[in-house]
Amino acid sequence: MTLEPPPLRAGQALGRYELLLPIAKGGMGQVWAGRLRGARGFQKLVAIKTVLPAREDTERMERMLFEEARIAGLIQHANVAQTLELGEDRGVLFLVMEWVDGEPLSAVMKSCEGAEVPLLVAVNLIGQALRGLQAAHELCDEQGVCLGVVHRDVSPHNLLVSFTGVAKVVDFGIAKAMNQSSSSTETGEIKGKFAYMAPEQILVQDVDQRADLFAVGIILYLLTTGQHPFKNHDPASVLHSITSQDEVPRASLVKPGYSRTLESIVMKALEKDRQKRWASAAEMRLALQSAVPDAFAPGIENVLEAFMTRTVGGRAAEKREALRQAELRSARRRSSSGSLPSVGGTAQSASSLRAFSVDSASFESDAPLLRLSLRPTERPASEPELVVRKPRRFWPAAAALTATLILVLVGFRETGSAHRARAGSSALVPLSSREERHLLRGSVPTVPAEQAASPLVAASSAPGAEHGATEAVGGATGTATVSPSESSGPRLRSKPKATRTTDLIAPEYAR
Repeated sequence: MTLEPPPLRAGQALGRYELLLPIAKGGMGQVWAGRLRGARGFQKLVAIKTVLPAREDTERMERMLFEEARIAGLIQHANVAQTLELGEDRGVLFLVMEWVDGEPLSAVMKSCEGAEVPLLVAVNLIGQALRGLQAAHELCDEQGVCLGVVHRDVSPHNLLVSFTGVAKVVDFGIAKAMNQSSSSTETGEIKGKFAYMAPEQILVQDVDQRADLFAVGIILYLLTTGQHPFKNHDPASVLHSITSQDEVPRASLVKPGYSRTLESIVMKALEKDRQKRWASAAEMRLALQSAVPDAFAPGIENVLEAFMTRTVGGRAAEKREALRQAELRSARRRSSSGSLPSVGGTAQSASSLRAFSVDSASFESDAPLLRLSLRPTERPASEPELVVRKPRRFWPAAAALTATLILVLVGFRETGSAHRARAGSSALVPLSSREERHLLRGSVPTVPAEQAASPLVAASSAPGAEHGATEAVGGATGTATVSPSESSGPRLRSKPKATRTTDLIAPEYAR
């Protein structure tokens, strides 16, 4: 049993991309505005098409998406939306395309609100579409063999127009390569939008590139007259109008004063007998350039951009603001979570994906500073997790202790040398009662003036000497002090902490 992937949501990582917000949904899948995040803050806006989850024919839809990527990925033309990548993440197959900052031609026509699309704009946009279709129709493989690609779904919905006036053909989801056996179409199946289908396509006959030109003729007729050439009350009547032997109403009858030269081009594209149609997209485009040369004259780009600003400029501002808000929400999510979202690499199998996450929510001295997790979708129990923890800050105390020990060792060495110089003629004598009282109280008696010049007394009276001796000796056996003697100079005495006794033991070097 195959588990369905979870529904996608904004802010989720898909491969190396981040989903920002959904922008379109159709029968096959959903299109998202996404963002590619790269090294050193690099980012790029893209369009991501995904198959809708929980469909009975998900496997077939995925085959169509793969076929679209296979065909459209080979087309390199300014008037065809570029296909960048086919990826899979956590069981979700997705197609990455270039982001076209614009609107479908269908939305542009609707925004005109009953007003006619200017003739020069309409003819130029159709000329650009024909350039894109020509690139698809003439597509060859690596060996130079023509693939014979037919789009089969040319319509105003699949012609994107940027806000600067550049038209791009999109959605090769049901495109067919006639010279290859691979196809996602089953026998007896009709694919496409009925209102823009050629008769042979509706009748499930063999189709070629001229079926796409029939659809282009319908769009040009609609743009220049404001009326569909096969307009009727219901889809069944539209299908009958296209497949019947009835003649198509001439454009000049629908719109008086229509150019006769342009009318002949449109009517030839709408011939129900494909043998009478234009032989190629290039042939039809050259005819349009001859009939309406001003539509392709220098400076027409400014006319197109002004038209787009006038008709869909408000939609452009809304879309850009929506994207800006989506990016702000993404930044807030990253800031609040303190970690990167799980990012799976592009792979043909979801089980081979790995995730990289950084956990920096806490920066306390004992908290983990960085956590690197290499985990698959279902990580085996035996697979280790690499954890790098922040070291504890114990080095200041260690450094202080080391310095103290060094001072103590140096002090004992100097004290021993000075004492051995006098030890040959000296003997241990008991302390006076005054010295004993000071020792029991833990204090040091005042050194007489006549003994202050003694090197040993000077060493024991120096700042830090008593502290160093206490650190080194008191921690193990007791407290060691250097006391002056009334009869024979200073002696080193040691008093154990456990008992209050007057038995003083001289260190080994004084014996």
